[in-house]
Amino acid sequence: MRVITVALLFLTAATAEAGARYQVTAKDGDKEVTYEVNFGGARKFERWTAFDPATKKFVYLDWNRDEVEPKPAATIWNHRTGETIKLYKFPGVEAPLPVIPSITEMKVCPLTGDKNFKAKRLLNYD
Repeated sequence: MRVITVALLFLTAATAEAGARYQVTAKDGDKEVTYEVNFGGARKFERWTAFDPATKKFVYLDWNRDEVEPKPAATIWNHRTGETIKLYKFPGVEAPLPVIPSITEMKVCPLTGDKNFKAKRLLNYD
């Protein structure tokens, strides 16, 4: 029993830093849209995900884990929630964007507006 507990703790710790790729399937009227998106980094790097509405693409900000995380380029205040949202400069993107922390935090498909999209984990990477 002790070996199983140690193995589970090791497995949990090993996957805590792992990133994942998801396949998202969403409705756009009668049409079905499918795409892939990554969340999280790996052992040597961290990754943040955002969606660029200008190019309609997911973008990624990566940095080495032994470096300081990027500082916000700007902040905005959400009048509906009172929350201050940090915006970051993503490579190849003109305007600063908010980070989408995880697939579970993404409540609406940014490509279609579908609130009932399905996400399937395709793989973990580390």
